[in-house]
Amino acid sequence: MTSARVVDESLVQRRLYTERQWLAFVSGKPLPSGSPGNHDIPASWQRSAHNLPPQKDYVVPCDDEQTAGLRWKNSPLRQAAEPELGRIRQLVQEGSLVAALSDAQGHLLWTCASKPMRGQAEAVNFVAGGHWNESSAGTNAVGLTATLRRSTTVFSCEHYLPYVHDWVCYAAPILHPRTQEMLGVLDISAMWEHHTPLGPSAVKELAGSIARRLPDIQPRAELEIFALGQPKVYFRGKLQHLSHRQMEILSLLALNPQGLTLDAFHAALYGDASISTSTLKAEFSHLRRLLDGQVSSRHYRLTVPVWADFIEFWQLLRRNLAQDAIGIYRGPFLPQSNSPELEEWRHCLEAALGRVLDDCDDFSMLVGKMCRGSVGSELIRERLESLMARQ
Repeated sequence: MTSARVVDESLVQRRLYTERQWLAFVSGKPLPSGSPGNHDIPASWQRSAHNLPPQKDYVVPCDDEQTAGLRWKNSPLRQAAEPELGRIRQLVQEGSLVAALSDAQGHLLWTCASKPMRGQAEAVNFVAGGHWNESSAGTNAVGLTATLRRSTTVFSCEHYLPYVHDWVCYAAPILHPRTQEMLGVLDISAMWEHHTPLGPSAVKELAGSIARRLPDIQPRAELEIFALGQPKVYFRGKLQHLSHRQMEILSLLALNPQGLTLDAFHAALYGDASISTSTLKAEFSHLRRLLDGQVSSRHYRLTVPVWADFIEFWQLLRRNLAQDAIGIYRGPFLPQSNSPELEEWRHCLEAALGRVLDDCDDFSMLVGKMCRGSVGSELIRERLESLMARQ
């Protein structure tokens, strides 16, 4: 009995602390010092305030039933989630909870509520079709996870909107095992007094179970090169473990589909560095073995269909599809490379990104890219500061 009372008292104190923080924020005062709290929350409040005021009469947008149904029907999550839905429903009923699956943009695709929570969920549009991204619903676990791309907990008055201050919500991203693309978010919520430290791990485990059942994404080409941000290469659907030098060589091969002579390739890769051509030949020999012989040697070029994210990024920009280009941008192009040709391409891509950001007014999208560790982080930060200055 004593331990239960201590837990209850600690939750009350936590709620009072978050309430003081929230009241200070909405009144424009400095946040009170004290417990360290969740540092993601004040930053999310700032983003939320850019889009909507914390009004009690604000209504979270919600799609009509037909639109919501079609979105769920066409979602890649549906088939993967169905084997887990029975387990989630049982958990919801036994624990007086509400559960939701959203897409990567925070649109709720499916929900399930226990009898005690059903009315509460319906009253705030926490139902299929509800828009629970940060820009539409302020700080909440679905929106915060969609922005940060990692598990989050939002407790009581950490929510931006006052009518969900009685909730505690746990959310985890659903990431495709092969590509690590975020396809959705799983959220489980309860009344704040029912908060349990086991909540985050339970939701993360369920999200992982759904992710493991996702259908494999068909490769874009026999050889896929990801060199924006964290480099990785897939050959015939299998992840290859390449050295930094092999990544440089593969990128140069993708950028020169017509092929290069040994001397031209040496200049593109090493510049004036005193490295012998025999060293380069040895590198090609290793790479050729990894790619089942799909590198010709008279003119060095790939003999297999190839897709590369940096080339796709450039082509999207040339077709004026700026939003799609920003969507695939995960970081700078091989930032550790000293190859003259790759350095030139990196500078061109960064300059192109800068021009795109100068024309971008989508505050939430920019914040999301920065929170995911995307590069152009400095460029994105500068653009965000420019947008904030307009307010």
